[in-house]
This record gives sequence, structure tokens and C-alpha cells, in this order.
Amino acid sequence: MEIPEHRKWMVNRMGPNQRRVTDEYMVGVFEFTQFACAQEKFKKEGKLRCPCKICKCKKHQLVGDVMGHLCMKGFMDGYYYWTNHGEKRPPIPPVVSNNYYKCSGVREDFNDFEQMVMDAAGPSLGTYIEQQTDDCGNQIREDPNPEAKIFFDMLKAAQAPLYNCCENYSELSAAIQALSIKSDFNISETCFNQWMDFLGKALPNDNRMPKNFYRAKKSVEKLGLGCIKIHCCPNGSMIYYFPNDKNLRSCKICGEDRYKSVIRNGKVRDVPLKKMWYLPLIPRLQRLYSSMQTASQMRWHRENIKDPGYLSHPSDGEAWKHFDERYPEFSMDPRNVRLGLCADGFAPFDKTGRTYSCWPIILTPYNLPPWMCMRREFLFLTIIIPGPSNPKGKIDVYMQPLIDDLKLLWNSSVMTYDVSLQQNFIMKACLLWTINDFPAYGMLYGWMTMGKLACPICMENTKAFTLQHKE
Repeated sequence: MEIPEHRKWMVNRMGPNQRRVTDEYMVGVFEFTQFACAQEKFKKEGKLRCPCKICKCKKHQLVGDVMGHLCMKGFMDGYYYWTNHGEKRPPIPPVVSNNYYKCSGVREDFNDFEQMVMDAAGPSLGTYIEQQTDDCGNQIREDPNPEAKIFFDMLKAAQAPLYNCCENYSELSAAIQALSIKSDFNISETCFNQWMDFLGKALPNDNRMPKNFYRAKKSVEKLGLGCIKIHCCPNGSMIYYFPNDKNLRSCKICGEDRYKSVIRNGKVRDVPLKKMWYLPLIPRLQRLYSSMQTASQMRWHRENIKDPGYLSHPSDGEAWKHFDERYPEFSMDPRNVRLGLCADGFAPFDKTGRTYSCWPIILTPYNLPPWMCMRREFLFLTIIIPGPSNPKGKIDVYMQPLIDDLKLLWNSSVMTYDVSLQQNFIMKACLLWTINDFPAYGMLYGWMTMGKLACPICMENTKAFTLQHKE
């Protein structure tokens, strides 16, 4: 984070001989305590949050103790705006560039669906548009690259009225609204197609209403983040995921065939016997920082003023604090992501009597405030493990793509653009918790959840016993 000019004294604590605190720093500490003591919260409680490198605003101290801590240890890293002591951050300038948001440079001048397209495209498109001008600022006439063309097509759909003189709906908003209604009320595809056909005929002749479900999906799919279908061994022995395995026609572990032959339209086609779905994690995390609605909220766990003694968020817990102490480089940047993983099975065809168990793997970022991180849109469905039975000890086979992404996010990190701060940063992520029942615990961790030592906490100290005399 760039240091504001009026706070550069905060990193100039010790003099040249490293024996005494500089006068500039002492004046700054006095200025800080005066500002903090003028706040209503201090007048009620009589104590301040100590922002030294040890306390990190987690402990309340007397004013004299706070000054002593700051002189001996210095301010915690990055605390150039005293947000935990009543100071507000300066307003953030317009995002990316004026070219990106036409002439106004103000995001709010655009409707919700135009903003959605801009969030989906990300800041990289603004860079592309800026590159289309020469040194004199004149526009260079070139065809847009494929990525930019997708953006312009989507933006055109977001701006084009559903029909001439229509003020309430655009071509894109109508398609999204129709698909949303289909999802909310579980409308069949046949019924949806009939409604689209009826609306298309009822509206004026120049309307742009999607003709059917397929056209509606195609019109909005570029807003999505993609899904990878991966062929699997029917016995769960391997997935055809790694480059060396993609051309195999049978499992290299058990020898089971990969395909079955099916006749369609008079042609013989190879159809995989089993496949799984992987929705890549990294683009979803990057999307959180591409949207103005969520980018600043990803720092909430650090910047939020918390009352000690209350457990309102995972960041208040001992596990989070222990992790920060164990990996200080990771915790230094509040934008690094902490994840929770949930795994469990469900039977989608239970009412029909058909035995089938499907296993979704869901991830959620705990950086977000509690009223956001548990909402449906922030529960990222990452893997769908197909049935018909649960994967048991082979669940790790299906999780290989996710494990690779998590390793990349932990070991190598990923360059990401934070649109709220207009900064590129190196995003890292860690998996802190898993949420599951006891059988799924045994599958995820390889723990034997049966027998005397089933409980991983109690182990040999368990109070469980067996009956000596059985009838």
C-alpha cells in the first residue's frame, strides 16, 4: 500500500543511531492519541485500541500504555489510515479510465446490466481501449481483438432496448430476467420455450426477445466463468485430466473402458461412460476483485472495527489468529483469501425410488462479512462428483483439479487486479476449514471413523465401550 505523504513519519520511528525515537515520530504519536481521544467511543470507554505491531488493534489499553507500545514497537503494517479509531479513508477515484466509462468516468451513470458486463470483462478491457489511441490521443481504427469484441457485443445487448421505445428492458436484461424466473419456479424447458414463443409474437415485430431456452442461454453465457467437463473412470480409479491421459481409451489403473458406442443420427459416436464437472476456482476469486460491489468487502475482516469478547466472524476465532501468527507473510495483505470447504452427498432422484448419490464440493471465501459469505451467490460450487454411489476413499481422485488450483494459489500465487484500490497485487489463498458430517470427514481425511478410535479428538481416551455379553 502506498504511504500517504502526511503519514510518512509512521515509518520513520528510530533515528540514525537507532538509539532513540525521532522527534517527528513522537509528534505524530501525540497527534494520533489526540485524534483518537476526541472520538465518542473513547469518551465512553476510556481506553483505546492499541495499533502497535504486537496488539494490532485487538486489545484495548490505557492512553499511556498505547503511547508506550507505539514508541517501543511502532505502528502495525499498513495502518496509514486510522480506520479503527474513527478516521475515514479518502474517496477512491473513478475506476480504470474515463475511456472505459465513456466521458463521465462515473460507474453509477450506467444501468445495472451495463455494470454487470463491465464487471465480467474486468479492468483488462479498459487497458485495451486505452491502447487504441496514439501518442497524440487520436483514436486508432482497428478491429477489436476477440476478447474485446465479446465485451462490446455484450455491452451493446445491455444497451439495446428490447424493442423500439422500450424503456424498462434491454435485450440482455430480458434474457436474464426470463432465465431467473425459470430457475426460481423450476419451469421446464418445454414450458419456457412456449412462453418465449408467445412473448415474441405478442411484442412488436422488431423485438429482440430470445426465441427459446437455447438462445437465452447463449445470449448470457459470456457473462459466466465457464465449466470444465472431465471424463472419469466408471470405477473412480482415475480421471482423464492430465495431458498425458487425455487420449487414453481405457483406465490405466483398472482397465475399464472410457467410452461406449452410441448411434446418433445414423452415426456411431463415442460417449464417455462417466464424467465430472469442475468450475475453476481462480477466475471466481479474481471476479470478486473485479467487481466494485465485492472488492472492498474482501478486506472487511481486517478493516472492520470489532468489539473484543464477541465472536461474530471466523476472523475473531483462535484458529484464524494462530494462522496469522504462523504465516505472517500471508496475513500481511488482507486481500489474500481464506477459504472454507463443504462436502456432502445428496440423492437428486430420491422421490423416484432410484438410488443415486451425487457429491458437490462447495467453497466459500471467509474474507467477506458474515452477512455476505453465507449467501448463496458466494457459495462457489466447484466440483460435482457423479454417482451412482458415493466416492468413499476415492474422493481425492475427483478433487485433483481443485487441489492443483489450491496449490497454485498457496505456492505460486496469481496476479489479480483490485478494482476498488486500482492496484495489481499477488493473490494467495489458503484452505482453513472444512465443513462436513462424520462419514464425509473420514472420506476427506482418510480417517477410520468406525471402531474404538473413531474420534480423532478423544482417541485412546474415549469413553466408548463394547458389551461383553451379547444375547
